[in-house]
Parts: sequence; structure tokens; C-alpha cells
Amino acid sequence: MSPARKGRRWPLWGVVIVIIAAAVAGLPPALSAVGRTLIVEDPLRPAGAILVLGGETREGDRVAHAAQLYKRGLAPLLVLSGTPVGFRTHEADIMRRHAEFLGVPAERILAVKHNADSTREEAGLVVPVLRSRGLKEVILVTSNYHTARAMRIFSKAAGPSGPTFLASPMQDGNFEPEGWWMTRRHAKTFLYEAIKTVWSAIED
Repeated sequence: MSPARKGRRWPLWGVVIVIIAAAVAGLPPALSAVGRTLIVEDPLRPAGAILVLGGETREGDRVAHAAQLYKRGLAPLLVLSGTPVGFRTHEADIMRRHAEFLGVPAERILAVKHNADSTREEAGLVVPVLRSRGLKEVILVTSNYHTARAMRIFSKAAGPSGPTFLASPMQDGNFEPEGWWMTRRHAKTFLYEAIKTVWSAIED
């Protein structure tokens, strides 16, 4: 049996009810609990690869987090997923250069370039690449607020044939589950992610 996973996944209607109730009653603990539903963190173990999702921060925090996991010996391969970001400039290439700067050997990096407009499209394009490499288990790195939705989408795209995923959230400066409603930037991130989660559930 796999280790217990951090991060409780609530049904969508439950999240909505708690948000409304907390807003009416003014209960910070309930709002913090809702914020934590966006985040999933798994106990990590050695895997076949570390996958970094597109949408990197300006500082390159996702790649930096993944490079630390690589240096801990948790996987022999770094898979970098990205989209075009400008004239003859691709996010995956920028991520590759950053990973190399942080000490990850070039031969241990796989850049996956695509034009996905959503996490769902990204999963549809990246999962076949992971399968083609014969990967059975992959550590998924993305921003903390994105982990719950990304894990649902990638796990569904992989299906029973795999690979399976372990979530390793990067602590994003745009979201903190404790007190997220008190900071405009964090509240904005929560609302955007909540809308995307609802839309994802509708598409399912």
C-alpha cells in the first residue's frame, strides 16, 4: 500500500459550501482549509523522472525545485514541459539552460516543446512522451496551488497503463493557503485556480 498522501481532496460542492459558510461566519480556519485543498504533496521515493510543468515563474522556481530533487537522487531524468514565450524563444529551452546552470547534466534533461493551452492539453501531449521512455513513476513538479488539479488531470490522462505520479509542490510566492484571503495576490490566485478547477470538473 502506498504511503498516505498529504492534501485532502474535497468534492467540488463541498469546497463551494465551505467557502460560502466561512465567508458568512468569518472563520479563518475554514478558509485556510479550503486553501489547502488546492495543494497535494506526496511522500517522495525514487522515480523514473522528474516532470516540471510549463508556466514557470520569472525566477525559475519550478526548475530550481526540480534540480534539488534531482541532486537528492530521486530520479535520473529531468523532463521539462513548456510552450513558446516569444520570438524564437521557447520556455522549455529557457528551463533547460536554467537546469544546466544549476548543475543538471545536459544528457539528463529532456525538453518537451508543445503549444498546449491548458493543463489538460499539456497532459495529453506529455504523457505519451513519458510512456515512450518506459517510465512507470514520475515526480510531478508545479506551483503549490496547481498540484491538486494537475495531479487529477495527469493521472486521468495516464490511466491504468500509467505512469503514476507523485506530487512535489513548489512553494509559489503567489499563493499561501494560510490567510490567502487577506492578500490580493493570493486571493486572486485562489479564485483563478478555483475557476479552472470547476471548469476542469465540467469537462470531465
